[in-house]
Amino acid sequence: MMVGENVVSFSEIDSTNRFAIDNLDRLPSGSVIWSLSQTEGYGRHGRAWYSGKGGLWFSVVFKPTLIKEPNEYTKTVSVAIVETLLQLDFKSVRIKWPNDILISNKKVAGVLTEAVFTGNSLNGIVVGIGINVNNEIPAELKKIATSLNSVKGTYISLELLLGKLNKRIELLRKRYIIRGKNKYLTRLWKKHLAFSEGDEITVSLHKEEKVTGIIKRINSSSLQIEREDGEILDIKSGELIL
Repeated sequence: MMVGENVVSFSEIDSTNRFAIDNLDRLPSGSVIWSLSQTEGYGRHGRAWYSGKGGLWFSVVFKPTLIKEPNEYTKTVSVAIVETLLQLDFKSVRIKWPNDILISNKKVAGVLTEAVFTGNSLNGIVVGIGINVNNEIPAELKKIATSLNSVKGTYISLELLLGKLNKRIELLRKRYIIRGKNKYLTRLWKKHLAFSEGDEITVSLHKEEKVTGIIKRINSSSLQIEREDGEILDIKSGELIL
């Protein structure tokens, strides 16, 4: 089944990801769970995600047979969001490693990928997408976040945007995931990153530790950073500080 061929929609739900995970067995691959608002939306590390009316909040179910690495689906969806927004004539759209989408260095969207296992067997991968579209940004977040409406100054149809995104995700899935072309997907993803190899960055790790260094290599699922003292770190999870 193609992405978006089966859409389950709600006016309000606790979390589209949670619904998808709880109902994974009966949802075909490619199913999209869409809600006009979420009462308990969440991002990485369980952080609350404000999901009021006007934003686009949805999850996509994947039941892979070939490529089963969750990170590949994060990249697929992230690239799909960037390409769709560029197609809609938004400028300065970039991926902030590992899972945020920026417009002019302000967060406009986030991607959360969760893998569901029974023992060592992968049942499915759920990718949650949250995009600030016509929703109001909380005052305390306006310095670091924006919405598509704020950038364009015009109302944007959620249904139209969802349809375009589903088509783009499906296109990339067929082009890279189904054909097992991970390295080509990674190359495309790197092209849209907010930084490049050779740039100096600071990454916030767990327990509030911060690491600053030069990016030596951007791998498929990690960043290789050289600190000032010459130590090389391979970072698989963290928060990039722009």
